[in-house]
Amino acid sequence: MGTAEHGRWLTPDRVLAGLALLFRVLSAPFVRYEIHGGRCATELRVGVIAANHRSMFDVIAGLVCLHHFKHYPRLLVERRYVERGLVGFCSRGIGAIPVDRDGNRSRALAAAWTALDEGIPILVMPEGGLHWDPDDPLSTGPARTGVSRLAAKGGYPVVPVALAGTERVVPPGRHFPRANPFRRKVVVCQVADEPLWLTGDDHRANTELVMAAIRDLLALAQPAVR
Repeated sequence: MGTAEHGRWLTPDRVLAGLALLFRVLSAPFVRYEIHGGRCATELRVGVIAANHRSMFDVIAGLVCLHHFKHYPRLLVERRYVERGLVGFCSRGIGAIPVDRDGNRSRALAAAWTALDEGIPILVMPEGGLHWDPDDPLSTGPARTGVSRLAAKGGYPVVPVALAGTERVVPPGRHFPRANPFRRKVVVCQVADEPLWLTGDDHRANTELVMAAIRDLLALAQPAVR
């Protein structure tokens, strides 16, 4: 197979689909996935998918969940992860969009808008960093307004997603999963049935609408992981 033909075959969508299947098989001995809701996900093919972030396992759970709906979004990833080592190689393979956390983010937003205009969905975790409060499992952390800036400008829908149970697989502060086949962890992916349509330029208020929707979905998802 020639290089050009190989490049056309190995698209980010195919890589994401392959990774989702691989991760599901590898994690099957110690994780059971439950995917609920998502009526709108079968109808919408482009938009901004917004999820909470409580564990490093969220990315794997998110890929498995979205593969269920045949959605293969581009992820916004901190630039240092895109440019270095094996993680960087994988990030580039899935078409990740690099983000400068401490610098100008306009390039990342421009790249994400281009993807949306081309019919490619975007996955964001508005909290940026991990947030898990065992005393308040339905809480979310401070959110950045990029989700509103992405969606409102082009009139794209936002699909809120709640991930619950991932913190039991890879607790915050750990890099490797608790892989106990005798005590499989339940990970719940609760997807909104209806999208949000954000308007106006009050990005802080719009972002809070998204996070409130995620918290409502967490209230549905969290009991199943106990």
